[in-house]
Amino acid sequence: MELTKIIKGSVVSKDGTKIGYTKFGNGPAIVITHGSYSVQQDWFALAEQLAVTNTVFTYDRRGRGESIDNTEYSFDKEVDDLTAMINLAGTGTSLLGHSFGGGVVLAYLIREGFTGKAIMYEPINSILRQLSGGHYEELKTLITKGDLDAATFLTQTKVVGLPVDGVEMFRRSPYWFTFIKLTPVFLREMDALDKLRPKEIDAKKIKAKTWLLLGTETWDVIRIASAGVVSIVSGITLYPVIGQHHLAHTENPALLKDLILRCLSEKQ
Repeated sequence: MELTKIIKGSVVSKDGTKIGYTKFGNGPAIVITHGSYSVQQDWFALAEQLAVTNTVFTYDRRGRGESIDNTEYSFDKEVDDLTAMINLAGTGTSLLGHSFGGGVVLAYLIREGFTGKAIMYEPINSILRQLSGGHYEELKTLITKGDLDAATFLTQTKVVGLPVDGVEMFRRSPYWFTFIKLTPVFLREMDALDKLRPKEIDAKKIKAKTWLLLGTETWDVIRIASAGVVSIVSGITLYPVIGQHHLAHTENPALLKDLILRCLSEKQ
């Protein structure tokens, strides 16, 4: 079997921020925008499977991985970063956004009038319910004090809505330390998502063919966020990710790959 061709590079966003990306394979292009507690590397297993038929671009969102940060942050800058990646990928590019990245894709579709295909996998927003649930100041205090362990525990149990016993098990795993390093960045992203509340009149600006993927085992907070998108985006197609929750890209990339290709093969 031929090895997937992989190219590393970077693009410069509108405000001068350098965004690091990885390009896989050949064929019709798809750009993947990852979520909050994530980096582009978490999507490499899926990207390699999609690369059999597609050119796949993953990238580190600003403030993590191979992308630099900027002292000024706004959700609009995240949309600018995605715009830079789409310009790099070229005409005919499709989009896949997960979690926070799904919110970025939603905002991009509204702002830019994109006419291609866009897949949102459990996109986070505050259309029906404020994401932070009133925990922003509490989280900010913990981060200011340097207690990232407690801050991360709060985000997973109170904001994301995971069961306490499940988070306690994860807390004892070797992956917890890597996870908590992203919590300070999550603070500003949570604030941005609290303000991501497009209305139906905004969604009428969307010209893309859109799909929403929702895990059958996913958590209530994420179900509410996904329902918010479905409630305002006319003509969106909803597909279940059978037996999965929020992390199918790492736990069953083959299943997710098949769903993505199914969406991309459908006519607009």
